[in-house]
Amino acid sequence: MSEMTDRNIAFVFPGQGSQHIKMGKDFYDNFSEYKVFLEEASDTLKIDMKKLTFGDDENMLNLTENTQPAILTMSIAILNIIKNEFNINNISAASGHSLGEYSANVFAGIIKFKNALLITRKRGELMQSACPVGFGKMAAVIGLSAGIIEDTVNEINNKSGRIGDGEKNGSAVKGTVFIANYNSPVQSVISGKAEDIETACELLKEKGAKKIVYLPVSAPFHTPYMEDAATGLKNFINPEWYNDSDNNIKIFSNVDGNSYSKKNDAINYLLLQITSPVRWIDCVVNMKKNKNVNTIIEVGPANVLTGLVKRIDKEILSYSVNSVESFKGLKTIISD
Repeated sequence: MSEMTDRNIAFVFPGQGSQHIKMGKDFYDNFSEYKVFLEEASDTLKIDMKKLTFGDDENMLNLTENTQPAILTMSIAILNIIKNEFNINNISAASGHSLGEYSANVFAGIIKFKNALLITRKRGELMQSACPVGFGKMAAVIGLSAGIIEDTVNEINNKSGRIGDGEKNGSAVKGTVFIANYNSPVQSVISGKAEDIETACELLKEKGAKKIVYLPVSAPFHTPYMEDAATGLKNFINPEWYNDSDNNIKIFSNVDGNSYSKKNDAINYLLLQITSPVRWIDCVVNMKKNKNVNTIIEVGPANVLTGLVKRIDKEILSYSVNSVESFKGLKTIISD
């Protein structure tokens, strides 16, 4: 077994949007451990996880209630393969982007894999049903600072005449457009009421946005519009499903970038996360500042976070394990 001792390493895990058809197929074909996790996911959720992820029905995989446990399953299965190859007991920091924070909690021993499957399945159902289909939109804004985007969001909200918008179940939502993700110094995601997101995107183009990418979702995730989802998940979870972390592993929260390792903090942060923006920049900056992290390994279906880390701090070595080939290259990365 190789030692992960040459670097101060943190594991990070991607969220919704990183999924793709056939994800994990090469691991399934080469590692018997991977099959065990797919079978456990299938048995726990009463769905065919192998068919869902290796089949050809992209629409089925992209259903939020399926996407979230599917990504979790792949991330944890790969993580287990890494554990079997490397000694990772000395790794004391982890984080994840939105859904990925659940994978980080499984890694830390705060939530067992089976319970994380149940939670993320329910989380996906509640987030998708919190608003009518088509009510909301999300869009990535590339090439502008967060400050300019924040000013534009405020401008839209002040002009919309819907501050304290009550169109959605009488909710006292303050505003209709929000920043949902602070992903890097030059990339943020806005989320909210569809027509106002479109207006905001036009304004942001005028202000110099290099690119606007609408995300393939129809709900305004990570905004106050998700209050019903947060309440529903609070009522669903069993506090006994949570524990303090193993070996005092610190999870860096999407909500504020601060770390936690206790079960009650995990419960509170993961519920707040649903309605709060993902502060990914703060997570990366604080992992380096507080835990001296100099290497970040992304574990999951894609390499989105790896690219974001490079834009946040070029001094941090970032590497993605999303295929058998990249797994084979991991030994070289951690021993350089």
